[in-house]
Amino acid sequence: MIDNWMTGYWPWWLGSIALAVIAVGFWLLLHKTMGVSGSWANVVGWRDARAVARAEAPFRVNAAAMGDALLAATLAEFGEQATMDSLSGGGAGIAAAPAAATAQRRTPWTAHFTFLVSLFLGGLFASLLSGSFVLRFDLGATYTQLFGSGWQSWMMLMLGGGLVGFGTQMAGGCSSGHGLTGCARLAPASLLATALFFGTAVGVSLLIQMVAK
Repeated sequence: MIDNWMTGYWPWWLGSIALAVIAVGFWLLLHKTMGVSGSWANVVGWRDARAVARAEAPFRVNAAAMGDALLAATLAEFGEQATMDSLSGGGAGIAAAPAAATAQRRTPWTAHFTFLVSLFLGGLFASLLSGSFVLRFDLGATYTQLFGSGWQSWMMLMLGGGLVGFGTQMAGGCSSGHGLTGCARLAPASLLATALFFGTAVGVSLLIQMVAK
């Protein structure tokens, strides 16, 4: 049975347990919900994340300064009268500024980078252990049949990657963030996003089968 797991697909229940351990472990270690696209965005935008962390540093040292900054921003946006009415309970549409607030603790981009590298290494080691590792520079016969094998195939691949990145940012997550952590929490947005992700994937797969025949 162990040999079968190493050379074929894992049983569904074993895969479910493994995914649950990864998602829960990610939360316990980083106190963040797991998402591959989110981790990639943090790695790509590490300079911006560092600039934001530096800007937040004074508020981490002095929590009262955060409340003062929020109140000042509220006054600048809505005016003194509307702000005072809201804080006294007579206004509408303006949330009361907290007396004390703290800047959200941010996970360093190096942690997200480690997560992404671990995904790559995990897949590499699994293929090596199962004896299925093959180094190749194409995406298979079907992809070559549809898009060719020259520069146009790489352009289509780049276009597809760009659309995936755009889509995950618009949806606020990917199939791992929505499909694993979001659906596990029964978040309506995640349930809808996951249904659209996989429904579209099934539809496109059937369309490719029809075109490739």
